[in-house]
Amino acid sequence: MLKIKRFLKYEKCVKCNNEFLSFEIDRINDKECICRRCSEEQEYTTKNSNEKGKPTQMSFSFEFETNKRDNELLELRKYDFIGCYDCSIGGMEFKSPIYNNRKSFHAICKKLDKFKNYVGRSCGTHLHVGTKYKQKVMRFEHEIFGPILEEIRNDEKTTKKFWGRYFNHYCQSQIGCSRYNTFNTRSSVETLEFRLLKFKNSKQYIKAADFCIDTTRYINYHIRKEDFDSVQALKLGQTILKKYKEVIRCVD
Repeated sequence: MLKIKRFLKYEKCVKCNNEFLSFEIDRINDKECICRRCSEEQEYTTKNSNEKGKPTQMSFSFEFETNKRDNELLELRKYDFIGCYDCSIGGMEFKSPIYNNRKSFHAICKKLDKFKNYVGRSCGTHLHVGTKYKQKVMRFEHEIFGPILEEIRNDEKTTKKFWGRYFNHYCQSQIGCSRYNTFNTRSSVETLEFRLLKFKNSKQYIKAADFCIDTTRYINYHIRKEDFDSVQALKLGQTILKKYKEVIRCVD
């Protein structure tokens, strides 16, 4: 198509990089636009298989739930998030790419500070951390998560500061039976899901998420052993509780 200077204005989509006439594209901030196709809401079950960062032994991703719809949030498509429908919140659930190291993960968390006011009362920011031993973790989940869950349950004030919120219907203070548990071993992918997490600001979220990543790494290291049993699982649970108490001492 012939471009006529100063008559037809063209804008480039931040996601697909294709050019569109200005009236065919939506503005997301003062400088950037997104096309209608790239801004389309996806189905709830849509998975994000994009990967970021140099591969390491760990991988993690998260769901950035929002309480309303605003074109400003579509900037997240620039960073390969996928916006999905979720009937339990007012906005979209933005599913992040899979991050292979903390450098790439921390970098995107810091960019989310500008969107923190969209994380409303009904929203969570669930973190998925990769594990090859999910079935085994499920078998010993009471021993592993029982001690820390009791500590979280008994200190609501610290829980809200560290994790970002307290328990609710979609993040229950129980173990087993449901995928809505605080420590969810029943996700549809090979991950351990930490459902209590909620993004208040990047400093809070990174600190809590790093604890979850370290915890999963520690679980993976010990539970892979063939002789792992309930006695070792109990010791594992007590060690996780000890580390948690150390981390929350520094909560602002």
